[in-house]
Amino acid sequence: MRTVTGLHPRKGKKGYHRFWISNDGIEREVIEHTQKEIFEDSANPIWILRHSLGVDQGEEDYSAFDFEKYISIGRKTDLEKFVTKKGIKDLSYKGLKVPIPADHYSHAVGPIHAGVIEPGHFRFIVQGELIKNLDIRLGFQKRGLIEMIKGKGPKNSFPYAEAISGDSTISYGIAFSRIFEEAQKIEVPQEIDFARLVLLELERIATHIGDMGGIAEDIGYYPLHGVCSLQRGVPLGVMEALTGNRFGRGALSPGKISLRPGLTREKLAELAERIRSVTADVSGHFLRAASVSTNRERLQTCGVILQKQVRQLGFIGMVEKCTGLNRDLRKLEKSYDFSSPINLELNHDHMNGDAWARFYIRYEELLRSSKWLVEAIPKIEALSDFRDRKIGASKTVKKGSYHAAVEGWRGPVLVSLDLEDDGTIEDAYIRDPSVPNWHALELAVRDEYIGDFPLNNKSFNLSYVGVDL
Repeated sequence: MRTVTGLHPRKGKKGYHRFWISNDGIEREVIEHTQKEIFEDSANPIWILRHSLGVDQGEEDYSAFDFEKYISIGRKTDLEKFVTKKGIKDLSYKGLKVPIPADHYSHAVGPIHAGVIEPGHFRFIVQGELIKNLDIRLGFQKRGLIEMIKGKGPKNSFPYAEAISGDSTISYGIAFSRIFEEAQKIEVPQEIDFARLVLLELERIATHIGDMGGIAEDIGYYPLHGVCSLQRGVPLGVMEALTGNRFGRGALSPGKISLRPGLTREKLAELAERIRSVTADVSGHFLRAASVSTNRERLQTCGVILQKQVRQLGFIGMVEKCTGLNRDLRKLEKSYDFSSPINLELNHDHMNGDAWARFYIRYEELLRSSKWLVEAIPKIEALSDFRDRKIGASKTVKKGSYHAAVEGWRGPVLVSLDLEDDGTIEDAYIRDPSVPNWHALELAVRDEYIGDFPLNNKSFNLSYVGVDL
C-alpha cells in the first residue's frame, strides 16, 4: 500500500515536493502540477492539502448547503466546500456555520476545555443523541514555529524541534538529527543510533501507559486508570535517569547523544528491571480490565475506522494499525538489531478499527517495546567508547532539500528542511501524524452517541499543537 503523506511547495521553484509512504518507507517526488491540479489529484488527502496549502479565508459558512450533501463523504463534496478562487481553506477556526435540519441541533465544544488541554473547536450536528457530523477546526495556537526556525542551524533549531509536539520530543529530535547528519556527511556509529532508539521506545511506552489509563477513566474502570496514572512516571523516570530530562530534551544532536555520567552496568540493569516490573504490573491490570465484559462492550464497535478509509484518505500510525494494516517505519531501522530484533507484529484478532483496537494496540506495543528495552538498556554501556570521540562533520552542506521520517508513538513524523550551504534552515515542512488523522476522528464518531465522543477522542489522542505550527 502506497499513499500520499505530505505535500510542500518548492522554495523558489515551480511545483511541489510530494511525500509517499509505503512499507519501504517515505520517499519524496518532485511534481510540477499547478495548484488546481494538486487539488484535483485524488491521491492527495484533503487534510494534507489544507495543512500544507490552506489560506485564511475568514468564516466558513455552509448553511446554504443541502444537509444530506453536506454530510456526504466524498472528495467532490470536500472540494466544493473547501476550494475557492483564493485557494483551499486552512484548518483554522474563523467561525463556522453549518446546515441544521429542523429535528437536529448544532453542538459546539471548545476551544476552552475544562481540563488542562490544548484548544480545538469541535462542531457537532446531532439528531437526538447521535452524532450525524463533526467538523474539527484547530489553529488557536499558531506559534509561528516554522518562521522561528528559519535561519537557524543544527544547534539552535533543536529546542524548536523538541517543542513541535512535546509528547514526541525524541521522535522529532531523531528526525532533525538525521537531516543534519545527511547534510553534513556525518557517519553515525550504530551504537549511538541504537541508544536513540532506546529513548524512542521509552517515549512510546510512557505515552501508551498514560493513554491506557485515560481510556480506562473514560469508561469508568478506575483500577487500571489509577495504576497507569502512577506507573506512567516509571519510563519517564528511566528517561530522566539516562538523559537528565523526563522527556529527553537536550539529549539529541547531530552525530551525538548526551547521556548522564555514572551509567554503570549495575545502574543500567536496575533501569531495565524497572521497565520489566512496570510492564508486568500494567499488563496484569490491563488483562483484568479486558476480561470484564462491560469494558469490552463499551469499546468494541465504538468509533470504527475501516481499512478502505485508511487507503483512500491517507490515515497513518495507530489509526492505520488498529484496522489490521501495519506499516511501521521501525521495520527499516537496522539499529534495533544491535540488541535482539524488536517484534512489531500485532494480534489481528483485536484490530477491528474500533476504540477497543485502539485500546488493545497500546497494550500490545507496550509488551513488545518493553521486552526489547529490557534487553537493550544494559547494552547502552557500549556507548562509553564514543563519549569523547569527535565525529567529523562538513562545515558546509550541499544546498537543497532533505527529509527524514521516524516512527513515533502516534505514527511516522515527517520533517523536510531546505538548507542553505552554511547549514542554516531556509524553509521547513513538518507533518505530524495528527495532520491526516484528525479527519479519521471526524469519521469515526458518525452515528455514535454524543456521550461517547470523549472516549473516542481519547482513544485517538491526537496532537492539536502538532498541527498548529
